[in-house]
Amino acid sequence: MRRRVIFGAGMVLSALVYAVGIIGLATTPHANEIPTPGRAVVWGVIAMFSTLGFFIIAFIQSATTSD
Repeated sequence: MRRRVIFGAGMVLSALVYAVGIIGLATTPHANEIPTPGRAVVWGVIAMFSTLGFFIIAFIQSATTSD
C-alpha cells in the first residue's frame, strides 16, 4: 500500500509540473516566433523535464515489480 501511495504521489507531482509548463508555454505571447521569447523556453524545459519524471517513475516501478 505504501509503495502505491509513493508512486501515485510521484505521478501526480509530475502531472502537475507538466501542466504548469504547458499552461505557461501556451500563455506566453509570441512563443512560436524566432527568436523564441526566454519565458517560452523556460516553460518548455519545465514541461520536458517533467516528462522525464514519468519515465523515471515507470522505470522504477517496472524494475521493482516482482511477478
